[in-house]
Amino acid sequence: MLKNFKLYPFLIALAIIPLLYACKSDDEATPEPTEETQEKYAVWLQIGSYPNTTQYVLGTNSLTEGSINLTGHGAEVTGKSDYGIITKGGFYYYYNTTSGRLSKFKYEKERYNTVLEVPFTHLAGIDGFTWIDDKTLFLVGTNGDRDKIHYSVVNIETLKTTNGVLDAPAVPAGFKNISLGNIEYTNGKVFVQFGFTGVNPAPWQVKTNIGVVDYATLKYEKTLENTTSAGPGTNKLWLSSSFVDDSGNTYFATNVEWSNIPAKKTAIYRIKKGTTVLDESYVVNSTTLGYDGVGLWYIGGTKAIIKYIDTAVTGSTHIYAFAVMDLETGKITRKLSEIPNDADAYIQNIIVEDGKVFMVTNAETGKDYVYIYDIAAQTVKTGMEMIGGYDWILRVDKMR
Repeated sequence: MLKNFKLYPFLIALAIIPLLYACKSDDEATPEPTEETQEKYAVWLQIGSYPNTTQYVLGTNSLTEGSINLTGHGAEVTGKSDYGIITKGGFYYYYNTTSGRLSKFKYEKERYNTVLEVPFTHLAGIDGFTWIDDKTLFLVGTNGDRDKIHYSVVNIETLKTTNGVLDAPAVPAGFKNISLGNIEYTNGKVFVQFGFTGVNPAPWQVKTNIGVVDYATLKYEKTLENTTSAGPGTNKLWLSSSFVDDSGNTYFATNVEWSNIPAKKTAIYRIKKGTTVLDESYVVNSTTLGYDGVGLWYIGGTKAIIKYIDTAVTGSTHIYAFAVMDLETGKITRKLSEIPNDADAYIQNIIVEDGKVFMVTNAETGKDYVYIYDIAAQTVKTGMEMIGGYDWILRVDKMR
């Protein structure tokens, strides 16, 4: 699918002002997804350029073969939500800041149904999320003045929330706002990455901060600091850059595009299992990698996929490439040159399943496919094709 312009879907999504429908009663609640009725995967596609955009969801039971076609298929989601959304167990969760509602949706058989909605205004927006367990979602955001960290613990079955404010450090003199990004839960602790900035285009404070929160008491315990890079990482609504690995170690990356400090590039930090301090022996930055990273996904073992800026590209907006990274050494071990460069960083590109990485990207020319990276064999092949007159691929999700 030829892409002739850069849409910046992350910025477009923030500008979309959907109006949600009234709350459904328990009698109207949509049934739980079942294997018989709900497709296994969902792909989000967009038609148009800012400000005239329309987003759709299409379902499929296979990413390895066949095709999906937007023409005459899929469910339009514009007016209900946008692609900056959370998925779990066959449902989507979305906060509409304009209407002040937290919503639960289900995509099934080309219908995007509202399952449940509740009033919700505690956060100015969802700036980060992590799962405590399969039924408990932890959200962070700021207050309206963007100078305090608010949190909400959400029961995803009822959407009942427990709300509070974290006793994080105050915004330092010379800066105006606190900005949030990566957040992970492990071993009873919630780690929240944040940074401080002034009025745009003023740069970030020259450091990254990771707050440590005890989940049992919801008390803010301390702040971990490092000046290797700046900024809070990214918001997983749009782009992943943190995770807990199979060994229980937690990784946090920063995004060179968010920090606005040319001298401060990419860095990846590690907190070892069972500790609440940064691993000082772990130094991974632009020099180690050889590239400036924007996104990071865990794919198992000691490996991750890094999305980075390909500085060799000239005369094109398709500058975002993919590579396999060894987490222990911090080195790129294989460039995924078979996968076309993306034209925007803020896309949820990846699903990891059964020893394979399924990836979508907005190719500059030619056809769009799901690309399948076999982790053990280190091979790449094409899978399902996406067709049908769209302008942008936004995300791919595993629904069951």
